[in-house]
Amino acid sequence: MGLAALIQGTGSAIDTREIVTELASVSARIVDVEHMLDRALFTACAAYCYARSAASGTRKTDEVLTQEIHAAYDRQRRLAQDHRP
Repeated sequence: MGLAALIQGTGSAIDTREIVTELASVSARIVDVEHMLDRALFTACAAYCYARSAASGTRKTDEVLTQEIHAAYDRQRRLAQDHRP
C-alpha cells in the first residue's frame, strides 16, 4: 500500500496534507539527529587525537592536532559512507 496509495486515494478519509506535514516533521528531526551525530563523531575524534597525543608524550601544536582531528573525522565519515547499503 504505502504512501503513494494514501496520496492517490484508497477510499478512506485520510487527510493527505496531514500525512505530508508529519513526514516533513520527521524529515526535519532526522536532519537534526544527523547533525548531532556528526558533531558527536567530531568530538570523539578530537578526544581520541588529544588522548593519543598525551599518551605518547609528544608535544604537538594545536595546528598539528587540528589536522589530525580533521583527518580522523574524514576517515570515519568515509568508512561510514562505504558501508551504506
